[in-house]
Amino acid sequence: MSTNSKMNVAASASGQVMVLVCVALVAIVGMIAVVADFSFMQDQRNMMQTAADSAAMAGAEELKYGDLVAAGQADAASNGYTNGQNGVTVAVNNPPSTGPNSSNTAYVEAIVTMPEPTYFLRVLGVSSISVSARAAAYEGNGPNCIYVLDPSASSAMSVNGNVDIQSGCGLLVDSSSSSGMAVNGNATIAAPTIGVVGNYSTTGNVSFTPTPKTGVIAASDPLAYLQEPTVGSCAHTNFSLNGNTGSSGSPYQLYPGTYCGGISVNGNSWLNFNAGTYVLAGGGMTIRGNSWMTGTGVTFYNTTGRGSYGGIALNGNATVHFSAPTSGPLAGILFFQDRSIPTGAAASTITGNSSSTFDGAIYFATTQVTYLGNSSLNGYSIVVADKLVVSGNARVGDNYSSLADGSPIKGTILAE
Repeated sequence: MSTNSKMNVAASASGQVMVLVCVALVAIVGMIAVVADFSFMQDQRNMMQTAADSAAMAGAEELKYGDLVAAGQADAASNGYTNGQNGVTVAVNNPPSTGPNSSNTAYVEAIVTMPEPTYFLRVLGVSSISVSARAAAYEGNGPNCIYVLDPSASSAMSVNGNVDIQSGCGLLVDSSSSSGMAVNGNATIAAPTIGVVGNYSTTGNVSFTPTPKTGVIAASDPLAYLQEPTVGSCAHTNFSLNGNTGSSGSPYQLYPGTYCGGISVNGNSWLNFNAGTYVLAGGGMTIRGNSWMTGTGVTFYNTTGRGSYGGIALNGNATVHFSAPTSGPLAGILFFQDRSIPTGAAASTITGNSSSTFDGAIYFATTQVTYLGNSSLNGYSIVVADKLVVSGNARVGDNYSSLADGSPIKGTILAE
């Protein structure tokens, strides 16, 4: 082969290498562009997912009020994605449009979509990519069942003596005081979570499971949505019993209605409260002596009326087996204090002997409650009070299976 031929072959090979290098560089640059842009898109999607999660949960919270779309879009906006701005769409659907719960009206779906501009991919003619995130949520049983609402009181929750509190659900104290929860004596408190907005103090042999978390965010009244019962005309006025039973040794039968001046029972009485709502219009309810009381499907609404407001006073020697309605607007509500009663009004004492059971919510949003009771073995108890005093053993269950809609205290849960 001549020298010129060898030079031509070498030049041709060199040219081919250059072409291959150029093609490879273009491919490498393209790959870098794809990786860089898609990495940026993933970051954006992560932020959008936060907005979608928040929107779905906000929508689920408002499901019963009918403004779930506005609530969901407002929460998405607070996370930087406003519907209708910069190409953003925030769709809030009930039931979800896709997924395993697409026909379930208890679920709310949020889909956040936005065209995101590209940077390196523009070289390849791709100027934007549509990115979206989706979430679905529903309202389930709330995680807490003991709420102490006073925002600043010292000893807002007070535990004294030989006390054993075993709760199947969380405990939350709203007080910002350095001793918002004060525990004294030989006390054991166990719950899935124990939270205090301020701090807690202990004296004596005190055991917590887990250690209370301080500095938590205060909760609003979890039962504020409940509509208060109507106070009708007086069915009874200053109702009083003294050691009475019904005929043939059966319990004395009480029936729902408005009890103006309240209910007072003295002595060794045997009572059965028939299902329904008992409106205590002034005077409250006082049970003294070794009384035996039962009531299934009952709610006691404590307000003013014929006479001034009076608390609930159930004597510690009484045997009490009360359970709240399982369906209807007051499902799960056993005692319900009128929320207009001023803070500092008469306190209530809900106690019974060691066999007594209270299945339902004990709800006194503006007044103090002293509680010593148990839920039934397969039942539930809820305590929501301005201040709470516990001075004995208490078992707080969280089995809401008897209630048609679960716990009256709801919490939003991400499902998808």
